[in-house]
Amino acid sequence: MSDDTLLQHLSGLLGREAVIEGRRLCVIEILRAGPLLVLRELGNPILQDNLYGQPRRRAPRHFQVPLVSELGDRLHPVARQFMSEEEAEALGRRLISRTD
Repeated sequence: MSDDTLLQHLSGLLGREAVIEGRRLCVIEILRAGPLLVLRELGNPILQDNLYGQPRRRAPRHFQVPLVSELGDRLHPVARQFMSEEEAEALGRRLISRTD
């Protein structure tokens, strides 16, 4: 599967939400490198410091999660939370065959 086709399939994850370890997260972007899911924590902003280390503003926390686990033989468990069982199985087969 080409990178463009993979990104097209993954675009259906944009906007999906899941509660993981007590945090409500939303998929906001998919990065080609990896590929990675960019997640934003909803409803719990953190204080961000300015260049001088002074608290400046409240902003949502962001996370980057790889689509494939570190073992390389299955989807990352966090990424899988944003998919239905059928989507996870189909995508898992495509990604794993791509890395072989």
